[in-house]
Amino acid sequence: MVGSVATVTPAASVARPGAGTSGLTKGADIRKGDRLSTNASGALGVTFDDETTFSLSANASITVDEFIYRKGARGNAVVTVARGTVGFVAEQVAKTGEMRITTPTAIVGVRGTTGVVEVGPGGATNVKLYEDENGSVGRIEIFDRQGQRLAELTQAATGYAIQIVAQRVVANALQISPQQLVRDRNIVRNVFNFKNLGRDIINQRLNLRDLPRNIPGVPQLPSIPGLPSIPGFPGR
Repeated sequence: MVGSVATVTPAASVARPGAGTSGLTKGADIRKGDRLSTNASGALGVTFDDETTFSLSANASITVDEFIYRKGARGNAVVTVARGTVGFVAEQVAKTGEMRITTPTAIVGVRGTTGVVEVGPGGATNVKLYEDENGSVGRIEIFDRQGQRLAELTQAATGYAIQIVAQRVVANALQISPQQLVRDRNIVRNVFNFKNLGRDIINQRLNLRDLPRNIPGVPQLPSIPGLPSIPGFPGR
């Protein structure tokens, strides 16, 4: 497993390879390959082992394509946002390794920061950068699906709209309205809250995993096999 459900508002579900689709509850395990979705009334917060957290609003869907994290080692993460509005705060993997968010039209390189990704009809994508919980601001790089660099975000409350125009992928600076800014900041605030909730769940699970083995009354946990690697982020 690579993370846990920090909070859920019904209905939210997971489609897992080889296991079908099922509903999600707080504390449920998240694994590589999971497709997480919310319906029109649902919401979901997911925290990964490095405390990276995603917040799915209504009618959103993401897939955990890859998430490799070991404390003290370089990690890799790839998460696809297929539809809807998703907030995120990126932690250790993005700061020490490679973290990508993919959409139908763009690849988003996350350099240890906080943001909002919106995927609308036809795969049109908005990417926005916001302050971290401590007030610092990270960096987001935007590429097309072939790895060509389109834009970069380094200033809080700025963003780009990525869409296909005349069979070309283009990135245009967003004009974020006051109403959108309020909504986005609420999303970001929720992500920070979900991260704190998820941290407790992750720590409880990791502490259980690290308990000595062969003690009467303590459940025995399986060993963790070797982890694969993925190619480096384009343009890095």
